[in-house]
Amino acid sequence: MVSYVLMSVLCIREYRVRRTRWGGGAYCFLIVTFGVLYLNRMIGEAVSIATGHSITFFEALGVACPVMVMLLLFHTFYNSEKEYLPGRRAWKVLLGLCYAAAPVCVIGVLGFYLGFFPRLPIPESAPVPEPWAFGAACAAGVLSSSRRPAASRIELRERRLILALCIVWACIGLLWRMNRGMQPAPGLLLANDICPLIFLFLVTYYVERLTFFDVLIKKGVMASFSFALLAGYFLWLMPWMLRFRWSFLVWTLSVWPIVLIQPWLYRRLSAWLDRLWLGRRFSPIEASEYLLDGLQGAIGEAELAGLAEQRLRDIFRSEAEVILGPVGQASSPPDGGEPMQAPICLGGEQAGTIRVQARDHNPRFLSEDLALLTSLAGIFSFLLENLRLRERRLEHEKRERELVLHANRSELKALRAQVNPHFLFNALNTIASLIPRHPDRAEKTIEQLAEVFRYTLRRSDREWVTLEEELDAVRAYLDVEKERFGDRLVVRVTGAEEAAEVWIPAMLVQTLVENAVKHGAGVIRTQAVVEIEAGVSASGISVVVRDNGPGFPATNKRGLPAGNGGYGLRNIRERLQGHYGDAASLHIDRDGALGMTAVAIRLPRTAEARAQ
Repeated sequence: MVSYVLMSVLCIREYRVRRTRWGGGAYCFLIVTFGVLYLNRMIGEAVSIATGHSITFFEALGVACPVMVMLLLFHTFYNSEKEYLPGRRAWKVLLGLCYAAAPVCVIGVLGFYLGFFPRLPIPESAPVPEPWAFGAACAAGVLSSSRRPAASRIELRERRLILALCIVWACIGLLWRMNRGMQPAPGLLLANDICPLIFLFLVTYYVERLTFFDVLIKKGVMASFSFALLAGYFLWLMPWMLRFRWSFLVWTLSVWPIVLIQPWLYRRLSAWLDRLWLGRRFSPIEASEYLLDGLQGAIGEAELAGLAEQRLRDIFRSEAEVILGPVGQASSPPDGGEPMQAPICLGGEQAGTIRVQARDHNPRFLSEDLALLTSLAGIFSFLLENLRLRERRLEHEKRERELVLHANRSELKALRAQVNPHFLFNALNTIASLIPRHPDRAEKTIEQLAEVFRYTLRRSDREWVTLEEELDAVRAYLDVEKERFGDRLVVRVTGAEEAAEVWIPAMLVQTLVENAVKHGAGVIRTQAVVEIEAGVSASGISVVVRDNGPGFPATNKRGLPAGNGGYGLRNIRERLQGHYGDAASLHIDRDGALGMTAVAIRLPRTAEARAQ
């Protein structure tokens, strides 16, 4: 009775969530009817023992329920197999006749027990079949006539087992009612009561296994264990407790520990059944922690999905796949079984599916397995959403850096357009003064000037150059400036050979040298010195430009020189930040003893691997 009531409650709860896959609503009502039948029998017997006579209502209900069982049993198998039945119309007509006859039978039985109808003149020896025996016979006929193709040997064996049980059930019901005047054997009565229970357990396990079979087993075992524990308590301890003066209080206090221990017992019993019978290696908490540990450190969606598949295989002991994007067709599961799957949801919309293939051996996946997979899919969804948010943030930061670099290139071009006309004007004046007296030097200066502008035009749209190319252009620029300033400008360029092929952002050194000339030789009246030093060390690459000018007279809020010098240096610093982040730096130092201002650029060694 406890099993039927548990199955009824769980079936109704499951049916409210989703339609039963097998038999439609008829299977749910069939289980509920069995629960009502056996609950009615228990209550009727209890009332009969208490009052000394039977209650007519319980007797009538006990006869009417088997009629409904017969009808619902037939309807359940018809709903399941109707698409594969030859002569489907004949079966449908037979089912309709049963529906038409069932109310008449129920009303007749109720009317007879309630005294509305006279007793029918049926001989005591007339064979009256048990109603559910007729339903089991109809179910056996539907199963044997169905042409449903078996997806696997396991499914074929299951169908044959259910068919054999329906035949046995029908035969037992017929034997029990073969002669109403004879008292059935106790074994036959027990078999007639056990057959429905076995039938419901088999169907629930083999057909409706993703609903509640494991919950039913756990609760049923726990109920039986609790009943045995309480029975033993009342049989052995109750007589001893009655000796006390306050026996009722002592009894209440002694029962209290048994009540408190029930949740702990259920958890222990569930864990024991999971490991030994249902084949579950992980509890839900352990499975969640195991999945989270395995997904730490994933840097991409493909890696995250691959790691999740490995962990899910260990948890469920079956092949698993994580499908991102549009849900594709299910791959062929092992031995034709049905896969278990749960959605991956992001922002309330399905973004993929986690699918675990059916095992090719028992134990099968049940409701708690599906609940665990749904929970793990939620964890995976959370990690996937965080990963995508992180990728979007990195993409946004990359886009911002690119925008800054583009803006700096535009500013650099504007700076070139501003500086080059002054440089060109001064250079042309110098060339004009050299032509009458030193035409060869004028010709060389024109070549150097052409090299400077050729480099400027060629590199204005090209972000990366080698340090050697940059220094060649700087030397050409300084040669032009030396013709302008004469002996007042002294230039020293030193650099390590291994630094020549290092890739750097274009126009970095050029801008520093222009600032050094402008704030050095362009300001002081004595001899001006410009030094350029490039080197490579274990810590990185460094380029230092020094001049003996007075330094920068003022700085802005960021500590950079104001005016055009500050504009050019700010451009350099932002370009370095965009390319290297905090790994590159720009420093300005003033050595008062030597009277030199040094502007140093330091780049990481990764700059050597940069390409154009």
